[in-house]
Amino acid sequence: MEQALRNYAQNVDNVMLYIIGISFLLLLVITIAMVYFVIRYNRKKNPVASQIEGNKILEIIWIVVPVALVLTMFFYSESVYKVARNVPKGAMNVNVEAKMWQWKFTYENGKVTDTLFLPVGKPVKFNIVSADVNHSFYIPAFRIKEDAIPGRENYMVIEPKDVGAFDIACAEYCGLNHSLMYTKVFVVPENEFFAWYNGEVDNTYLQKFVLAHSGGYKDYITGNYALLFAKGCVQCHSLDGSKNYGPSFTELSRGYAKIRSNGKLETIPIDRDYIARSIISPGEHVVVGYEKAKMPLLTNRIRDEELTQIVDLLLTNFVKKSNEN
Repeated sequence: MEQALRNYAQNVDNVMLYIIGISFLLLLVITIAMVYFVIRYNRKKNPVASQIEGNKILEIIWIVVPVALVLTMFFYSESVYKVARNVPKGAMNVNVEAKMWQWKFTYENGKVTDTLFLPVGKPVKFNIVSADVNHSFYIPAFRIKEDAIPGRENYMVIEPKDVGAFDIACAEYCGLNHSLMYTKVFVVPENEFFAWYNGEVDNTYLQKFVLAHSGGYKDYITGNYALLFAKGCVQCHSLDGSKNYGPSFTELSRGYAKIRSNGKLETIPIDRDYIARSIISPGEHVVVGYEKAKMPLLTNRIRDEELTQIVDLLLTNFVKKSNEN
């Protein structure tokens, strides 16, 4: 059972391929039959319509065979689904709370994070709840999701087998900023995870791990930008100058910003204070050309130390690099 849990994503893929294969086979048989009937019984060959008698054998075949195939799909799928419902002995519990539009993860020892960290090779049971509306806890790389419903606790079980960084998304439309409800799960070596979990290292250790292992996001993302992805910043602000809902981070290299404040146009320098206020109070200074795109408030989604880290990150990688050039 534990091996099946470890290979859960591959088993889900196999079920999907099995269903697609059967569906294609049925489509092929039906299409061939339709073409045959069109040719065999067209008006030229049959100018006078004739009564066709039933065929019990054929009728039994086209009822029994599809039903049998559908049942094999059902039982195959059900056998894989049950794997994520059986909680292995010694599984670690992580409470997952969904709230517009953020995730909160609470570990057995009371630690709370908004980015999920898991030890590789250890079964984990997620206890999933919602604080407001319907959400859905979805980890695409693990091929698994479970609804978060107000007033009810759901659960699912995984066992990560590879170290890396993987997306977490909300798979249920939950309001205006549903598309921003992203975070990450970092699967880390067991000894490193428990060094943090047991308090042997401080919280900055996790941030360093995020920076060091962020290559798991996508091939073109370097470790420097890991926190921007973990906090959903790149959902609206690109790293390469391409157009998006908000201004690209590359625009910081200008050294100044044309903004609209209280209806007045102003040009202000881009410095530490400007970047910090743009994150915490996005409606105070709105960059010209982006008035219609309202940035969500991040007060409950970002800690003071994370804000400092993001500001330093943007200053170092965009503003200061421009000044050096």
